[in-house]
Amino acid sequence: MPHGGLRSTPLQGLLAASAWLGWAHLAKQAFDFLAGALWALWGLIALSWKRQGAQGSLPELWESCPELRVYRGGDGEAELLTVHTQPYSFQVDLARLATESAYFEALLRSRMQEASERQLDLSHVPSGTFRAILEWVFNGRFSLEEEDLLPAVQTASYLMLPGFLDRCWVALSPLLSPQNCLSYLGFMEAVGCPELRALVSSYMSAHLLELPAPVAGRLDPQLREELAQLRFKGRPMLCALRKENVSLAPGVPLESLQGLYHRPLPPKEGDWRCATRLPFQAEKWSFSTAQLLNYLFVMGGYREKRGARSFTFRMAAFRYNPLTGTWAPTAAPNKRRRHFSSVVVGHHIYAVGGWFLDSLLPPDSSTRLYTAVERYDPWADSWAFVSSLPMGDFSFAVSLSHDLPLCTAHGSCIYALGSVQRTGEKLLLCYDVAADTWQELLPTLTRADADLPGLYFLGGTEPLFVVGGNAQDNVVTSFCPRTRQWGPARTLPKCSLAGQGLALDGTLYMASPDLEALLEVELGVPDCHPLPPPPFPLSYEAIFLLHFPPEGCREEETESGGPQGL
Repeated sequence: MPHGGLRSTPLQGLLAASAWLGWAHLAKQAFDFLAGALWALWGLIALSWKRQGAQGSLPELWESCPELRVYRGGDGEAELLTVHTQPYSFQVDLARLATESAYFEALLRSRMQEASERQLDLSHVPSGTFRAILEWVFNGRFSLEEEDLLPAVQTASYLMLPGFLDRCWVALSPLLSPQNCLSYLGFMEAVGCPELRALVSSYMSAHLLELPAPVAGRLDPQLREELAQLRFKGRPMLCALRKENVSLAPGVPLESLQGLYHRPLPPKEGDWRCATRLPFQAEKWSFSTAQLLNYLFVMGGYREKRGARSFTFRMAAFRYNPLTGTWAPTAAPNKRRRHFSSVVVGHHIYAVGGWFLDSLLPPDSSTRLYTAVERYDPWADSWAFVSSLPMGDFSFAVSLSHDLPLCTAHGSCIYALGSVQRTGEKLLLCYDVAADTWQELLPTLTRADADLPGLYFLGGTEPLFVVGGNAQDNVVTSFCPRTRQWGPARTLPKCSLAGQGLALDGTLYMASPDLEALLEVELGVPDCHPLPPPPFPLSYEAIFLLHFPPEGCREEETESGGPQGL
């Protein structure tokens, strides 16, 4: 049907209608954008979408039969609007279409020429795309092939069809992959569809470190940070994982020791549940853990059989994604470390201290800590050496119960706690990440200030809290990096504290094996009370925080809780 003379000024008419609704200014900005950049974009990608007119293809029945391009609502007598698309025209019940589209609602309520003449020019819209929209509005049918989805999204955004866009996302979601998601995101930004952009961003965020290097390398720094922050929108859960297992307790199933367990963060109540299991099969292992970008990184090694009668420790590192429930192997540190501290600054993990991984014997006076410090880049999946620990007259008490040396991060610095060999005073070393230099932070903490032959925990923000103990009590003190002053020493009831603790908003969560409980320690008071332990005997655990999606919303839920993705 020729209709060149009917193309009056649909953009001006729609602006008049939108003024009736009170959003003319916003509409003008949106449609100016659509009239320019979006249709230019359409021209660049249209060839890959168009199927009709392809050589040798037969026309569909609706293309050759005008009666099949008529869409009536409940009132079969309603006057119809003729909509001209490329290359076919449709007759539609405007009132019914207006119930799903703000564009057609504005047209229905306006007195613009298109409404009065019952003619509308949408010649920039492919007929197949418009028919798919009409089929959904009038018949409740949604049937678009993959190559037709993006043109449909563009048209539905222009015509303001939120319900249809939701249905497009349901169809588009399974098609997203780490390889194509950045292209989809760029398209959603170009067509001005914030709802679908948010959904694609959510997918990219959930797979942030799974994105291929060419895709990750093209992420704008601002977009990368936006995607990183989206990973923390889920439920914060208190987690527990056996860091090291070098002997089997009688009657304890190995399977229970290999689980990563989580429960709601106090004061919320809830039971411990197994989220996943370690992604390897071994009876003995030793790992340090770090949480970066809401991923769990485990670094160290496990014992595997070599030959008929011998065993060896295999260096290994893995990354767990709580948003998808999957594990992936990562690069292991260069040094074969055991009982080392892992610290996160920015988007990097630092491995500090520890001793030789392959030795399963308890440490003694001959055990030497590594002074080498390594930095892990998750985007490149690689380790590099940085400035080493300055030992000198500085020493660390070797222990099977804690990572050595005790380290924490605050701002752009790493702090390591040890002792002066000659006097037993406690001294903090500070590593400036930007300058790649270490320095001593004076004054020291003398025995007169606090009797701390044993050191259990270093963490917090401002101030840094130190938890240690002597033969009678546990002791909590603090250090302010800004003023370089030590706080008063306060006592807690004597109990063992082992493994890697978590300091969160002035509260320390740490395992107490002799109490068979997880302790919640108020560092400022100080005070403590037990929480129910995870369902295995406590020995040398990492306690940490991860954010999980709402129950039932994770992309790759598993019934068994077993490792996925390897």
